[in-house]
Order: sequence, then structure tokens, then C-alpha cells
Amino acid sequence: MTPFEMARICLFTAWVSTQAFALQIDSEQLKNDAIYGIEFPEGSRAFYGHANRVQSISVQDYLTASFRVTELNIVNEGSALLRIYYSRPLKPGELQKALADGAQAGGMPGASSIQESPVPPQVQAMADRARGVSEAVTGTAVLKEYPSATHAHTIEYRVSSSGELLALHAALVDHWAQKEEAAEDGDAGSGDDAAERLQLGGTVFTVE
Repeated sequence: MTPFEMARICLFTAWVSTQAFALQIDSEQLKNDAIYGIEFPEGSRAFYGHANRVQSISVQDYLTASFRVTELNIVNEGSALLRIYYSRPLKPGELQKALADGAQAGGMPGASSIQESPVPPQVQAMADRARGVSEAVTGTAVLKEYPSATHAHTIEYRVSSSGELLALHAALVDHWAQKEEAAEDGDAGSGDDAAERLQLGGTVFTVE
């Protein structure tokens, strides 16, 4: 791992210091520069794909009636979508606050009163069920409700912290965009002679 990659991970570690995670990046593990890989804990979950078929890499954060989700999506050429996400049950009042903030941003009269309003019973029931489901599964088990949550051509993984997901997103973007890698101490020369560019192909990202 290069000093540049370690520095990025340290920043994320400081930001989510209460969550333990690690991201290993190995640009020499694959001899085939046409593909890249993402591996997950326990060695039973992994994705490998063609680097030149990646069309977009995005991350988003949103609320459902029961969960807060941070989601990384990699759109590939063809029909395959790679989705990696972190989710947790909503905290008390979190959905109401989001509704109030949205209403206030939209200029709705009485928006501030939404946050004090009781949660509808059916919404509270879903939130309670989500908390029960979260306690019953591991932090990396994918949560789905069939058939409503069945996504054709979607490959899904779940990680145990938002920090590791954001670190993975940052590293993927850096390598896909071929950002310039910081020169190590003692490198001679300047400009292109002193620095190399990161590349997605041939690299394996391991979430631990």
C-alpha cells in the first residue's frame, strides 16, 4: 500500500473513529490488467469485473421507512449493477426530522410541527420490525423483502460500517479516474517522471 492510499484511509479512520474497519489495496495481485476485484470478509464473497466496462461509480445516503442506507453503486456496461451498502435501523425521531427538514426546505406551512407529530402506527411497526431484523442478522448479510426488493441483474453486498464503504468508494474513484499517486520519499525527478497514476485494472480492493 502506498503512502497516498494510507493517508486517505487514515482520514476516513479519524472521521469514523468509533467504527473499526480496514481497506487493503493490492495493485500487484492480478497479472491481468483488464480486470479488477473487490473482496469481502470470510473469503466467501467477492466480485471481479472488467475495468474498462465501468460506466459510473456513485455513492448516496437515503432513508426508507425503516432504515438509513449508505449505498455505493457501480454501473457496468451491459445489464449488471454492483451495489454495496451499509444500513442501520432508524433512530427515534430520525424519520420525522427528515420529513420536517424536507417540508421546511419546500416552504410548507407548519413544517416545524411535523417533527413533534407522532409517527403513524404502521411506520412505527416497520421501524420496530427493522430493529428486530437488524439484531437477528450479521452486519454483512444482505437484507431483502421478496418479491418487492428483487432486483434483476443486481449483485449486492452489505458491509458492517459506513466508514469502510466510504473508504472503498474513495479508493475506487481514485483508481478509476487514474488520479496521480503521491511520489514516495526519495523519488527522483519531477512531474510525470516522479509520479505514477493509479489504475483500476489489475487492482484488488479487500474490505476487512
